[in-house]
Amino acid sequence: MDDHKSFEEILRETNQNLPPAEEDATPEPEAFPMMDAVDKEILMHRDVHFGGQFSIMLDYYAVEGKGVNPEFDVKRIEELAKIEQEVKENLAPLLLTGSDAEVIARAKQAYKDLRDLYDQKNPKSKLPLLIADLILSEEEEAESEVEAIVKEKKVIIPLLLDLLKSSDFHSSLFPGYGHAPFLAAKCLGLIGDERASFSLFESLGDGDFGDEKMVLRALTHIGDPARDFLLKVIASTPACEDNERAALALIAFQGDDVVSEAVLSLLERPDIFQHESFAAYLILICEGLSQQEHKDRFAALLMRDDIPKELRLDIETIHNG
Repeated sequence: MDDHKSFEEILRETNQNLPPAEEDATPEPEAFPMMDAVDKEILMHRDVHFGGQFSIMLDYYAVEGKGVNPEFDVKRIEELAKIEQEVKENLAPLLLTGSDAEVIARAKQAYKDLRDLYDQKNPKSKLPLLIADLILSEEEEAESEVEAIVKEKKVIIPLLLDLLKSSDFHSSLFPGYGHAPFLAAKCLGLIGDERASFSLFESLGDGDFGDEKMVLRALTHIGDPARDFLLKVIASTPACEDNERAALALIAFQGDDVVSEAVLSLLERPDIFQHESFAAYLILICEGLSQQEHKDRFAALLMRDDIPKELRLDIETIHNG
């Protein structure tokens, strides 16, 4: 394997040969007055993952597979299937735009590229196959696939980082239903390489609650290097969104005395409560205070008169708890 190629480059060597997207075929709005943006997403989801067949999609949703989109109402999928039967025509070409068709084509190509990896004779490296196994796993935690990747240790980290950063694979339309980058985060955490700390940190906020927990677990697996990186971020000035994300991540390190000391020092700054959302995360971390000295310093915050009412209530709740 060419060490300079990213995983997406490996997958997309043939992407430039894709046919041009079709022209916008969206009908006049009155033709399908009940259609909305979610309906278009359902059609795109169906075309990419279920071969354009509502019947296959509904069977999959009946068993609640990993790729089920919680925003889709099964009754609406059934209604769209009925509409398609009534008009005796595939709804996708009628309702989707050229740009929609282009995204579908790219997602289908990603599936094809992954399948092609398995058809290679005498592959130069097994690492891309392990990544493909991870992406295509229908298991929520992909335990066997993760275990196989973790055995490769640091040699597979570049491919995992590529997957973690991939905007395409964060999309529910692409193979892995948008969860694959967070499985990569899980692998990175279990391998425990500190180089992954920044990429894991950047991925916070990109997924749902379950995916976020996976990233937080990965950071705790890396341990002190990840903790120290996050502490540098929360201490940076001026306070911004990165400080908030780092504070969110440090909730996973509740009870660590180094974290407690750093967070209390920030909460004792004269200007900290001007940044309410950041301060709220810092207060939440203090649920894990273990030393009496730290608990006393936290309680002393209530003596200040510049604390917003909601944050004061949070401090009182934690202190009295």
